[in-house]
Amino acid sequence: MVGQSTELIVDEKHRVTLPKALRKSLGITSGTKLEAEERSGEIIIRPAVPVRNPTDSIWGLAPRIVQRNPKQHARQAIANRKRLGK
Repeated sequence: MVGQSTELIVDEKHRVTLPKALRKSLGITSGTKLEAEERSGEIIIRPAVPVRNPTDSIWGLAPRIVQRNPKQHARQAIANRKRLGK
């Protein structure tokens, strides 16, 4: 199904059914969460990928902060905010 185009129809409840071949190739099953984005007049639909470890995913984005344990640093920051009433 890669690179192929197919016509989809929006029903009276504004729903679209994805073709079986497309669902199968992407592993989309009942209950799978999808993301939709409008880009330059096009609709981009892709499976939503949850961030399993959000603290780990941002590790290294701030090069001047050196922490061996980013989770501990995040917990301390949250605790400090709570003490300040934020």
